[in-house]
Parts: sequence; C-alpha cells; structure tokens
Amino acid sequence: MDDALALNILALVISAVALAVSVVTANRHIQTAQNSNLIPVIADLFRETRSPEFLKSMEFIRDQLTTAHPGSPAYRELPEDARGHIRRVGLFYDDIGKLVAHGVISESLILGAYGGAVPRIWELVAPYVLSERQKYGNASMAYFEDLAARARIHTMAAVHEALKLRSYTPPPA
Repeated sequence: MDDALALNILALVISAVALAVSVVTANRHIQTAQNSNLIPVIADLFRETRSPEFLKSMEFIRDQLTTAHPGSPAYRELPEDARGHIRRVGLFYDDIGKLVAHGVISESLILGAYGGAVPRIWELVAPYVLSERQKYGNASMAYFEDLAARARIHTMAAVHEALKLRSYTPPPA
C-alpha cells in the first residue's frame, strides 16, 4: 500500500469519526431543547395537582361520588357540582395521558408522580365515563383510561425502584 492510499484511508476514517461525533452531539442538543421546552408544562401540571380546587375534586371523587350518585349515570347527567369534579380531575388525567401516549412526556415521570392515584381515581369515575361513552357514542377520557392501564402495569413503586429512589429516616431528635 503506498503512502497516498494510506493517507486517504486515514482521512476517510477521521471524517467518519467526525461525522459520528457531530450526529451524536446534534441529537443531544435536540433532546436538550425538547426537554427545556417541557419544563414549564411539567411545572404547570405539578402546580395544578396542588391547587385547592383540584384537591377538593379528588376528595369528592374519592370520598363521596359513588355514594352521592349511585347507579352510574353518564357523567354529564350528574348535577353540576359532581360533573365539575369529574371533569376537573378526569380531563386533567386525560390530558396527561395524551402527552404520555404520544411520547411527549416521560411515562416514568408521570407514573412515578401520579401512578398511585391514577388507577384508583379511574376505577371510581369509570362507571360514569363508560355510561357517557355508551349513551353518547364518544370516546370520553380514553387517554385517562390508557394512563390508568399503564399505571396498573408499571406501578409507582416499580418506577421508584427502577429509578433507585432512596429513603432517608431522620435520626431521633
């Protein structure tokens, strides 16, 4: 092999390595840009679940819905107050479910934060939502249902374990 051929091969190898490094770097920049755009969205989601209105709706669904409104009518047929609670919580989880299903936001992040509540709340509102679907022929809260199914498969505890979350018990005072 003459020196010119060896030099050309070396230049080709260096060019290929440089191209590979450029592609990896570009992908990292794209991922960083996408993640930075999601931070305000995620912060708003977390803020919403701490609002007094959301917490009141969660408490109503958890503690009063099925006893106050037996028979599982379509949720739009419930009194305005009950309907409002179901919509506030159900549509919130439905919107999060959309982000997860379409890969916009990490399933692990959402299930690690909300995975315990999602299936419990779905089980309580599902009879009303399913009646809604049957009576009005719509796909109401389908993404919420999907999120609940995901949360049954990938539990909050499993997400925390996979992340290797640590516990810390403070020493006695």
